[in-house]
Amino acid sequence: MDSAAAPGRFEMLQKSFKGASKCVLTTCSREVVRMAFPSFTDAERERLYRMLTRVMKAMHANIEEEFDEFCQEKQVAAALDKIDDFDEEQNLDVLASEKTSIEEIEEKVSKAKKDEIEHLTGLLKKVEESNNAMKAQIELLKKGDDSTASKDVLNKLTQLSSACLREQ
Repeated sequence: MDSAAAPGRFEMLQKSFKGASKCVLTTCSREVVRMAFPSFTDAERERLYRMLTRVMKAMHANIEEEFDEFCQEKQVAAALDKIDDFDEEQNLDVLASEKTSIEEIEEKVSKAKKDEIEHLTGLLKKVEESNNAMKAQIELLKKGDDSTASKDVLNKLTQLSSACLREQ
C-alpha cells in the first residue's frame, strides 16, 4: 500500500486497525492453556500453547494483509489524501474559517442600517422641533412685542440654532 499518498489520515487508520486487531488476536498465556486443559500433560500443553501462538500470529498477518488489499482496492489512501487536501483548503479559506453565514452577514448589515435610520430620524425630529421653535420666535418678533422680549427670543433662537449645528 502506498502510504505516502496520504501520510496523515491513512497512517492513523492503519495504526488504529493494527492496534485493534492485536487486542482481538492476542495469544493466551501458558497459564490460561494450563487451566483450560488440566488433563493434558505439560508437554502437550506446551505444544498446544505454541500452536495457538502460531495460529494467532498467522491470523493476525492474514487480517492485516486483507485489510491492506481492501484499502488498495477501494483506494482508501487516495480518498483520505483528497480529504486532507480539502481540509487544508478550508483552513486556508478565510471566509470558511470565520464560520459566518451569508444570513448572519445580511442580518448584521440590516441591523446597522436600521440603527443608522433611527439615529438620523432622531436628528431630523430635533431639527424640526428647533425649526418650529424658531418659527414661533420669528412670529413673536413680527408681532412687535417689546424690545426686551424680542432680545430674549433672539438669544434663545441663537442658542437653539448653535445647539442644532453642534449636534449635526
